[in-house]
Order: sequence, then structure tokens, then C-alpha cells
Amino acid sequence: MLEIVRMGLERKEQIASIWADAFEQDPLMKWVFPDDAARRASLKHWWEFMLDHMAAGSELHGTRADGCVAYWQPPRNEEPVSTGSRDDSNQVSDWQADFMAMMTDLLGDLAPSRMEALGQMQQARLSEPHWYLAVLGTSPDQQSKGLGGKVLAPMLERCDRTGELAYLESSNPANVGFYRRHGFESLGEFTLGDGVLITPMAREPHPPEQP
Repeated sequence: MLEIVRMGLERKEQIASIWADAFEQDPLMKWVFPDDAARRASLKHWWEFMLDHMAAGSELHGTRADGCVAYWQPPRNEEPVSTGSRDDSNQVSDWQADFMAMMTDLLGDLAPSRMEALGQMQQARLSEPHWYLAVLGTSPDQQSKGLGGKVLAPMLERCDRTGELAYLESSNPANVGFYRRHGFESLGEFTLGDGVLITPMAREPHPPEQP
């Protein structure tokens, strides 16, 4: 029987490897990291960075067999993605400085344009408090087995019980139907980079029926 568990950062490298494999052919990640030969290694570094900088109160849910992992950020506690620009006080947070350095190491001269695009996603994010599905990734050899829906279930059930909104951005049009089947509705579309289609999606809570 498939078991879904909460995960900790002691499994950081395993989780980052799953996500690196899962997103190697993702349209957005192919644009962010255009070097086919280096993309998988860059993605693993990227995901390890994101795990090291998880927002307080975040949750990782996955299959015990390491096939699929979801990363949820809690309401009102999301770390903004740096666009590489400084605010009016001419200061950049430690997180932003680390992010900028990581992107520059991975991408060199491409880093500013990629950070600007990621900043546009941040600025377009839903304003209402919500649980943010930052990542849902399944190893390619474990896809089409229903793991994604099972891994989402605990948090979606929690949102239903507590009356909270869930939100995500799909960077692959092939996944929009999957999220719709789990109660998410499209909030529109916009493009990043060289025409990468982004679909923001939100899920209203579905309170359990009263007996």
C-alpha cells in the first residue's frame, strides 16, 4: 500500500534529485537553464538551495519510496524571489543576495534576465492568503501512476478542513488538466521568457459534507 509521509531536510539530496529529474524537460526550466548537458546538475543545485531556504512552517509531503514529493509554503510566509534589483533603501536581503549569487554561478550573463522573469511570477502571485504549492515533482520512471494526486491529498484535505485557499503556477500546459481534476481553477495565463506559458491556478476549499 502506498504510504505518504511528511519529510525533513535529512532527505534533501534525495528530494532535490527527484525534482531535478522531474523538471529536466519542464518548459520553464528548459528556458531558465538552456544548456541541455548542464541542466540536470543545475536543477539539483537549484532545488537544494530552495530546500535550504524553505520558509518557516513549510511542509514536504512525499512517497516513502522517493518517487514523488510536494513542497508547500504556508500562508503569508513566502520568501520573495529576487529580481536582481535593489529597493529604495538600496538594500537586498540575505536570501536575495544568496539567490543572486547562486543564479550567477549557474548562469553567468543569463542570470539577470532569468531572475527578472522569476520576479514577474512572484509579482503575479495571488494576493489572498493561501497555501502555495511551490513544487510537485515525480521521478520520470514513476509518472502516470497516480502518485501526484496521492501526495497532494493530505494538504488539500487539510485546506478543506481549515477553509484555506491553495495556489500554484503551472509551467507546463500538459499539467493543467491534472490540477483541474484536483479542484484547481485557472486564473488566466501569462508568458515568460521566450513564450513560456504560465498558468496560475487556485483551489477554493471544499468543506466536508455534514452528516
